[in-house]
Amino acid sequence: MQRPSSPPSFSPKEVTALFKAVCFRFKKQGIDILLAPAISENGRILVITARRVGNAPTRNKIRRRLKAIFYEQALYSLGHECIAIIKPEGAHIPFADLQSMLLEVFKRHKHPEISPSASHEV
Repeated sequence: MQRPSSPPSFSPKEVTALFKAVCFRFKKQGIDILLAPAISENGRILVITARRVGNAPTRNKIRRRLKAIFYEQALYSLGHECIAIIKPEGAHIPFADLQSMLLEVFKRHKHPEISPSASHEV
């Protein structure tokens, strides 16, 4: 499956439905990751960062990192929407730790075919 060229953003109604349909929760080290069944063919990721997380560059950095992992590892093809809620203590998690966390979430949620290529224990 090919990566979607430009994933559509979530509408307010989709966000509400997404939170109601959450089927898996993962909480660790300043980040909550929720999974819900995908609405469309490909899954998407929604990253929520409040202002208290840090300034705009800090919030954008964590968003870019999570989106990069989601699409580079082709997690969109597994049929789930992903919601990442970032807390202030989670703003400075290293990329490798974020990657291992996100892969662990999908692996725990009935996807044993995922194996982190260079995962680091958190």
